[in-house]
Amino acid sequence: MMKSMKDRLKKFEQDYEIYVDAQDAKSYWFVVARIPKKQDSLHHLHRGKKYISGLNEEGNVLVFSEPETTENYSIENWGTMDTFDDFVDKALAHILEDKEESDRGFKEGCGTGCS
Repeated sequence: MMKSMKDRLKKFEQDYEIYVDAQDAKSYWFVVARIPKKQDSLHHLHRGKKYISGLNEEGNVLVFSEPETTENYSIENWGTMDTFDDFVDKALAHILEDKEESDRGFKEGCGTGCS
C-alpha cells in the first residue's frame, strides 16, 4: 500500500475514531473497520465491518457485518471502481454512513437482537 493511502487511513482514524485497515491484494481488495458503538458505559465496544471487492467485480462488494463472529454477508453494488483508491473512498463513505445510522439508533446492536 502506498504511503499516501496509509496517511489517508490514519487521518480517517484520527478524525472519526474508527480503526481501518485496507489491503490491495493481487486478485481482490478489502477494507476492514472497527466502528465504535455509542453507549453509556465505560467500555469501548466496536462493531466490525469488512468489505471485499476487486477490479473485475463490476462494482459488486461483499459486505460482512460482524466478521469476527459470523460469516453472514450481503452483496451491494457500488458502481464503477477502476482503482483500489476508488474502492477505499467508497468504503470509507459507507463506513461513515453506517456509523451515523448506528449513532442515531437505526442499526440494531447486541443486547437488542443478538442471541
